[in-house]
Amino acid sequence: MKDFFKRVKMDAILSAILCIVLGVVLIAWPGETINIVCKVLAAGLIILGIVEIFSYITNKGGYMFTGALGLIVLIVGVWIFLKPGSIVSLIPIVIGVILAVHGVQDVKMALESKSGGYDRWWIMLIIAIISIAFGVLCIVNAFGMVKLAMQFVGAALIYDGISDLWVVTKTVRTVKDMEQEAKAVDVDYKEID
Repeated sequence: MKDFFKRVKMDAILSAILCIVLGVVLIAWPGETINIVCKVLAAGLIILGIVEIFSYITNKGGYMFTGALGLIVLIVGVWIFLKPGSIVSLIPIVIGVILAVHGVQDVKMALESKSGGYDRWWIMLIIAIISIAFGVLCIVNAFGMVKLAMQFVGAALIYDGISDLWVVTKTVRTVKDMEQEAKAVDVDYKEID
């Protein structure tokens, strides 16, 4: 039991330290981390594409679909490898368009509320304008938004690592206290005839 607990403790400490290190890397170098992740993904797609094409070429009775799929996967992999920022920046652009469209709809509803006699229609208008601004920011600065998201993930990982270290420390202290209490009970025990 003691060996198991020590192994779990060491695994938890190692995991916490790795989370903290990864979090620091994501905060300090978010752009480089995004590029590395994209290039690793691209390399996997390139390898998969080559395997599919090789399988099609070597298998005489193979389906044409396999060869075409392999070629498409290979081309996508090469494209992502050469332009990793282009694939990553699509996500904030889509989110930005959604925010902007919702903001425009909210402006329309705020104006309808004003004509309907609602006194605080201007609060709805401010919220709508903020939504539109966030949407435009996501569209214009897509890669910067991804970097910000990576930094947020990094901060979450640092928090997770530090909290894990704290939990492990408290658990170790509690177990040691329990062991000392158990030893104290064993020493103080006397059997009376």
